Amino acid sequence: MGGNRIVYPGDVSTPTVEMMTVKMHLNSVISTKGARYCTIDIKDFYLNTPMERPEFMRMKITDLPPELYKLNDIADQNGTVYMRIQKGMYGLPQAGILAQKLLEQRLNTHGYQQGPITPGLWKHDTRPISFTLCVDDFGVKYVGREHAEHLKKVLNEHYKSAVDWDGKKYLGMDIDWDYDS
Repeated sequence: MGGNRIVYPGDVSTPTVEMMTVKMHLNSVISTKGARYCTIDIKDFYLNTPMERPEFMRMKITDLPPELYKLNDIADQNGTVYMRIQKGMYGLPQAGILAQKLLEQRLNTHGYQQGPITPGLWKHDTRPISFTLCVDDFGVKYVGREHAEHLKKVLNEHYKSAVDWDGKKYLGMDIDWDYDS
């Protein structure tokens, strides 16, 4: 999708966590007795998010895989097909904010709240868990694995995700945890 050709009337910027917040969150893990750290990555985050309004796209049928050439029946005289896009996909300027708003709504339903002052820093209303969120990457501090499992379960209701229980990589950083020392 050619996002540079779409004029979206709304705000397309998404709040993101600052690196200083991430570093302070990492330091809080070693400062909290019994705390551990893991990372969670949502797969295909921008895909299939319902859109507030559709977008439209045209493509030459010859630019599509041959197995889709059966679309010849709906192609115009120039061999062009027109598509109505109703769910998020890569290249849409609004894909990020729509996916982020939907994720926030889903997390809020289960007691996870983003800090009112610090974008990208989240905590649960009652559980001893917090995380930083950068697009679809979670850096999770938890006391008791069952609380991280709860977050994973909440995410897996709507997304495919991968968990690194060792929490050794986050946002391009290599992290070497030594909880005992």
